[in-house]
Amino acid sequence: MGKINIGDEDENGIVFWVDENGEHGLIAAKKDISGEADWNEAMEFCNEYKIGGYDNWRLPTDEELNLLFLQKDIVGGFVRFSYWSATEYAAHFAFFQHFLSGERDNDFKDNTCYVRAIRSF
Repeated sequence: MGKINIGDEDENGIVFWVDENGEHGLIAAKKDISGEADWNEAMEFCNEYKIGGYDNWRLPTDEELNLLFLQKDIVGGFVRFSYWSATEYAAHFAFFQHFLSGERDNDFKDNTCYVRAIRSF
């Protein structure tokens, strides 16, 4: 496989980050997995997500979610609300990012945010 670039459609998703060699990176699902979900549901939805023969989809970490936010116009399909990350802040809190303002913060895990799965390649 040749060099992969941000915005390439590959492996049933859209590339939103690549390493300096262009050989490894992160792919986002083309659409949200669900509407709003609490954090535990978000983790479960991503872990159970299977498309195109790939079963290693997951909820992005806080840093990966920020990388995804920075490429939101290339990936597309985001709502202008908050998305969960897999990064926990404390036992009952996890980080999220708002996809209109870019604000990053934490919230109770039983509150709801949107869910977009990613996978590494």
